[in-house]
Amino acid sequence: MELKEEIRNRIIEQERNLLSKMREVHKMHTSAADLDEDSSLSNEDFAQQDQSRESAKGIENRIEQNKIALDLFINLDHKPKLKAEPGALVLTDSLNFYIGIPSSIFEFDGKKYIGLDTNAPIYSVLNNVQAGDEISFNDKNYKILEIL
Repeated sequence: MELKEEIRNRIIEQERNLLSKMREVHKMHTSAADLDEDSSLSNEDFAQQDQSRESAKGIENRIEQNKIALDLFINLDHKPKLKAEPGALVLTDSLNFYIGIPSSIFEFDGKKYIGLDTNAPIYSVLNNVQAGDEISFNDKNYKILEIL
């Protein structure tokens, strides 16, 4: 499997795992919002129920946003690129960026990778760079080695 496909698949797997964990947390908050109507309940119980409902709704919204972002990433044009743009894997002398979805940093073959979306602050600096360019972001310099 080529590097770009491997990194893309790892990001997809990482995001699917995150969605699964978010669904578990959502389920926990949803079940906490279900009170036993037959038991004696205090105002504190009802306040906790409201808080659990609000938390569940917030998590539900995040799940939906993450599902949309993952679907968009999966459906991106991942063909080879000549410049940094959505669907590009930007290899640098330190941290490597896959543009299309935010993800946590991970290691593969001793190198660090991270997913970015176009709203990430560093994307404004990366946007349209080409192999051989150098950029600076947050007092860190990056030499662009290759764009796949």
